[in-house]
Amino acid sequence: MIQDIAKAVYLFRAFPNLDDYSIYKRLIAEGVESHRAARLVEFLPIVYCRSMLRNSGVRFSTTFRRSAAGGGFEEQMFSSQPVWNAAVTFVDNEARQGVSAQDILAIAARSSEFDAANQLLNGGTKLRGVTFSSPVLLWSDKGPPSLGNEPGTK
Repeated sequence: MIQDIAKAVYLFRAFPNLDDYSIYKRLIAEGVESHRAARLVEFLPIVYCRSMLRNSGVRFSTTFRRSAAGGGFEEQMFSSQPVWNAAVTFVDNEARQGVSAQDILAIAARSSEFDAANQLLNGGTKLRGVTFSSPVLLWSDKGPPSLGNEPGTK
């Protein structure tokens, strides 16, 4: 799994203008299993954001929400996801090795939590004591919806 995380981290940093779906497709082309590729695209920006803001005083949810079959949302613990746990370990190891703030920001800035924190800070709000709700992940558990431009689709 560490090799797959390293591939995703490389793609995020080397191709900052690629959208999530393009990163996902490149990961698959690099041999990453589709479910894992989807989780890496979703989770890595969140993990990097949380690492970056670790000492800011903001509190993050331990859960995320994903649209459930039949409508509504299903809440899940981040810690119940093997890709999440491996990503946290990977990012913590990078931080201990002294990865640059620019390299952290390159991935963290893709997170909706980063965007929310940035908007609060730009509005003059301090993050200490702020609590973020569970992020909503828009891709299904199986991955992103097909955009219809893949071989064999109409």
